[in-house]
Amino acid sequence: MLSNISKARLQDVHPELARRVGKLIDALAIQGIQIEIDTALRTSTQQDELFSQGRTQPGKIVTNARGFQSNHVIGCAVDVSPDDAVTGAPDWNASHPAWQAIVRMASSYGLRDGVSWHDMPHLELFEVPTEPTEAIQQLCKAEGVQAVWKELAIPTWPES
Repeated sequence: MLSNISKARLQDVHPELARRVGKLIDALAIQGIQIEIDTALRTSTQQDELFSQGRTQPGKIVTNARGFQSNHVIGCAVDVSPDDAVTGAPDWNASHPAWQAIVRMASSYGLRDGVSWHDMPHLELFEVPTEPTEAIQQLCKAEGVQAVWKELAIPTWPES
């Protein structure tokens, strides 16, 4: 069962992303895998703060995307983690079968995973480029995520 925090995070992203992630969550649950939404929509300020981590601020580098360069800022990406079946805590072991199931099944639900750029918990809509275009970034800056969503016109992914 998805936590209330995860449900709230899904309400902040593109409705089609929320629907697809929900379908993936349901399919994973059938296999006994529960996941949580760790991060969804971010502000450009939050993204810049993450970018500074490991560069000008203490910590490990976790992103190469600044400000509006992330699909999180346009509401088209989420970061997820499977819950450990015993403790209920997030399981960050990338070799765990739950992670492999998430990656294996994501594309069936119109989701691109971040494995190719070493961002294991990342899922985003297939239809968006891996980095928002300059035009989309400018639209988001000027008019917000709702305008971006309208511009992108993401179709409903076929039911699996």
